[in-house]
Amino acid sequence: MSKPIQGVLAMLVTPFNPDYGLNETALRQEIDWCVAQGANGVVATPSIGEFLHLSEAERLRCYEITLEQARRHGDLVTVAMTSGATTLEALKYSQIAGQMGYDAALLIPPYYWRCGETEVYRHYEMVAGAGHLPVVIYHNPALSKFHMKPEFIGRLADIDGIVAIKEVLTDLQHLEALFDHAAAKISILQTFRAYFIARLMGAAGGFINVFAVPACVAIDRALADGDTARALEIQRRLNRVFPRGGEESLGHLGHTKVTASVVTGIDMGPARPPYLAPPDAEQRLRQRIPQLKELVPWEEVCRT
Repeated sequence: MSKPIQGVLAMLVTPFNPDYGLNETALRQEIDWCVAQGANGVVATPSIGEFLHLSEAERLRCYEITLEQARRHGDLVTVAMTSGATTLEALKYSQIAGQMGYDAALLIPPYYWRCGETEVYRHYEMVAGAGHLPVVIYHNPALSKFHMKPEFIGRLADIDGIVAIKEVLTDLQHLEALFDHAAAKISILQTFRAYFIARLMGAAGGFINVFAVPACVAIDRALADGDTARALEIQRRLNRVFPRGGEESLGHLGHTKVTASVVTGIDMGPARPPYLAPPDAEQRLRQRIPQLKELVPWEEVCRT
């Protein structure tokens, strides 16, 4: 039986060598680092893991490595990003990940040609209905070009086999409506930028970029101790150190790779061409990080 989709689930970047080939050693080290910081799950080849930039062989190799390394740490939640440009592609990767033994599939709507509600509903219905894996809705309209209204998410939540949503929007009114329409049906997990408020609202956890794992674990620990003020301050510093911008910003993907390298101490390599980081990304990060580490110390436990 699949594990509940909850807690701090680390969104892994896919490390590359200077020639853009897969760096398998660094991927294993990244998983070890996430576990050492308190993550209770990992996500293979998510958006920041460049799933759509990988060949099929590379993507499946990342699935294998992630699952193998996760199992060395015991009872981790394992989620595979199984999205594709069509539903048939998503079905293929969901079937493969299910046969491997993953706990859930993370699924964004098809992201090249625009979809309407009928098509997106059909997409989720077909993948969830196939029964390969429990499905987590991935709502990221900047990447999918499809904005899900909370009422529509509530409809998707009625589909058998859909168990959770990864919500990246942080607008409070949207989140309130989302909880109204879906919280009784599926688990709601947030991005790191609104992790604190989502937890207060009853979120089951978050799908968290690798570099934000220590801070989100610390927010959970502060809340468990009843120290809401500390949890809030960690969230505020987290958002200042890793400023808002997100998927709609130029340089976001490259900046994410740099940030993951700086925080973990593992060389994650470049993003695949043509994507670049701003030339001063590392310098600005190193200047800001100390204010977060005052409250959330972490160690670079491995380095390549």
